[in-house]
Amino acid sequence: MKNAFVFVCQSGELEIKSMLLAASLKHFLQGDYELVAAIPEPTTHWGRLSDETQALMQILKIRSLPIVNNIDENYPIGNKVACLGIDTSADQIVFLDSDILCLREFNFPFNPPFSAKPADLNLFTSDISVWKQIYDLFNLPLPHQRVITSTSGELMLPYFNAGVIAIQNGIALKPVWEECCQIIDATHSITNKRPWLDQIALPIALARLNLDYHCLDERFNYPAHLKPLSNSPESLPFLCHYHWSHIIRREPGLNQLVKALAETYPLLKTLILASEPWAQLLKPYTSLKPVRFWKPIRFLKNLEKKHLINNRVEAIITGIPRSGTSYLCRLLHTIPNCVVINEPAPIFTPLTNDLIPWQIATFYQDLRRDILDGLPVENKVQNGKIIEDTAIIDVRAPYQPVVSRPDFLLCTKNTLTYMARLPQLKQVLPHAPIIACVRHPIDSIASWKTSFPHLKQAAVTEFPVGHVNDPFLAPWQHQRLAEIAATPDEALKRALLWRYLAEIILMNAHQLILVHYEMLVTQPVKVLKSILQQIPDAPPLYNTKKISASTVRQKREVLDNNDLQAIGDICRETAVALGYDDIAK
Repeated sequence: MKNAFVFVCQSGELEIKSMLLAASLKHFLQGDYELVAAIPEPTTHWGRLSDETQALMQILKIRSLPIVNNIDENYPIGNKVACLGIDTSADQIVFLDSDILCLREFNFPFNPPFSAKPADLNLFTSDISVWKQIYDLFNLPLPHQRVITSTSGELMLPYFNAGVIAIQNGIALKPVWEECCQIIDATHSITNKRPWLDQIALPIALARLNLDYHCLDERFNYPAHLKPLSNSPESLPFLCHYHWSHIIRREPGLNQLVKALAETYPLLKTLILASEPWAQLLKPYTSLKPVRFWKPIRFLKNLEKKHLINNRVEAIITGIPRSGTSYLCRLLHTIPNCVVINEPAPIFTPLTNDLIPWQIATFYQDLRRDILDGLPVENKVQNGKIIEDTAIIDVRAPYQPVVSRPDFLLCTKNTLTYMARLPQLKQVLPHAPIIACVRHPIDSIASWKTSFPHLKQAAVTEFPVGHVNDPFLAPWQHQRLAEIAATPDEALKRALLWRYLAEIILMNAHQLILVHYEMLVTQPVKVLKSILQQIPDAPPLYNTKKISASTVRQKREVLDNNDLQAIGDICRETAVALGYDDIAK
């Protein structure tokens, strides 16, 4: 089966994007296919392609065809609709958004009339009445079919991401889709249409043509702006939808591919260097300093390699509050090529609102990119060092960590928030070990009583994430938190909260690196070595002379008999399970 891959190429940034797309397709694809660049006209509105782009199209053997946007010249996304009407001898027309890269060879599994991936997110509307109004415009019934958004997992009426569309040649989708866009756009009672007008009109056009559709999976249209690429070359998507150059910069594999393609095609390199945001992709990382390497760095040196390297060394730090998590952050932060961000603010929005918090994974990527590019990042630091006790000093400040290699170890830490989302964190960062700190319940609770009000009062109704009404918690967690909230006695509330957090750790112990505070402070080198050995590709602990043992801190004198009684009554079983046998007054 012959495919015609068609994409929009117009003056400006799309010249770079479309030529990168074509070069990546040329590298990875085999078999019978053609590349077609759809050039919007008139040039008085859309501009003229540069001489470099036109010459590169000849080198890449790209056929160019003029197209006209009949929807609205002020709606450039509408150019894609015209692409489905190109003249070709191919069996199937495959439209690709220009901001896509091919990452490995692929074939479509079969040749249905129409194929596309459901939208990443339901950004238009989940209101069935709005969709009914749209279908009514065309005297069509609401479809009985439903699809699932690929990133957020929402159930919705057929609604597709129009970045990758495959259609049998000869089907007149273009004029029908075009007309649907025009009618919907002219209906003022339908609001919030742009920029999604094309995607709103697409299922209507399919219904008018009575076309069956086939849902593509994410391999054919991977949303790299929303989710990180896999570390495994075998799990890379076929087509990666990156959207913007800064997404390429945060994905090592994509950045390596762009560099390699630029070296292969000098005219492409010229185009990239002429644009400052894109030129950044060809620059070395500015923050890298020469220090001792612990293993060879793997780079994609040429295009003979058929897979991309995307090695990320990451970990998550959490645990029971006041169990040495900040102290652990401080110790790890002293290790070369290890950066720890203590309680980053951007984690709260995705962990509060998203069932699958992919933004945590992309936050890690953004951090790594910014650190490597020498940009300041926010952390709880003082004089360049991680704040050891946030009960004493609790401020965030910008700083610039220094690393020597792109695959440095990157960690972030939070206690209560991460503890409430362990399954979700493991889902979006499956390769990142989770380190959980624990401490004797008597000492933990004594510290709670003298530090933060939300811990002293066990104020589970006020936790930003993991509160008593959190919709993403399991039923048993709601039950435990409801018990705590209904308990009037603070001593009992604190004991119940410690037990609840300990239960979370015990239930997830099979996928945690457990760190006991008492051992961490008295044998820090031993604990650090153990942690690093369990993190794939983590830096070794070379210089241990600057790491000295400390003493176990205790404030047991602040606890009264009610506290000790509650701890003994409530925490004993879970404490013993965590290795604390001496739960005595």
